[in-house]
Amino acid sequence: MEDINIKVPFWAVDIKDEGLIIFIALMVKINHRYGWDEWYNFHLKDVNKVKGGLKNIRTLLKPYLEWIDIAQPYNEEYQFRMKRVMIHELVSVPLTDQRHIRVWCYLLGCMNSNLLDKDYYGARPPQSTAFTNENEHQLFRSYDIKK
Repeated sequence: MEDINIKVPFWAVDIKDEGLIIFIALMVKINHRYGWDEWYNFHLKDVNKVKGGLKNIRTLLKPYLEWIDIAQPYNEEYQFRMKRVMIHELVSVPLTDQRHIRVWCYLLGCMNSNLLDKDYYGARPPQSTAFTNENEHQLFRSYDIKK
């Protein structure tokens, strides 16, 4: 698979951790779609799957607290809110790691799941990833290929 480019805020251009880049790009997409004044809840397991590791998200985002508000109301949940980012402030950044490219494609598919659904549930998806069943994360599951 070839490298792809994703859009991130200008202040995230120098981040070398592609998992963190994906997470920031995801937050920007969510905020552009559903509003900048909301707090968005993420299940801790989902945050770690997007990032690709168990590093503390608070530590990773500490240099960017000027643009991102973060809270942890429960042990297994994070809340995020971003400062408004205008479209012209987004910059293309390449993703080269195949896992991160697949994660980004999976997330784009999840965000576009309501394009054909016009009923009550398709109007606005939940603001928390806790509704998602672990078995639906086929992309992130690891398999023992020896069996």
